[in-house]
Amino acid sequence: MQAEEKVPVASITSLSPEGGGIAVAASASYGPGIGRLGFVLIDLTTAAPVERGDVDYGVPLPNEVRASWASTAALAPGEVYRAFFHVYDRTGVNLVAYDRRDFTYDELRERGV
Repeated sequence: MQAEEKVPVASITSLSPEGGGIAVAASASYGPGIGRLGFVLIDLTTAAPVERGDVDYGVPLPNEVRASWASTAALAPGEVYRAFFHVYDRTGVNLVAYDRRDFTYDELRERGV
């Protein structure tokens, strides 16, 4: 009987205001190894990417990671944004899991998240 392979997991664990932007904390797991993580911030009003950040891993590739990223772009009050967290396979090219959160900067500040 063959061992079952775990399903890839990507999870945004924290989204909070940071200066005029946001800070994102996330965790991921992928049995064969994680080659790269990607953080992407999109302005949903214009559907335009605002900023992105990547974390590349070398050999030996981790199977589980926790990572954080902070945007440097100033976010506009009242605008709707989406934060994406992407997990890529050992090549760093193929997307295996993702998570996303929609928010306004005002909501984050009001909740004190």
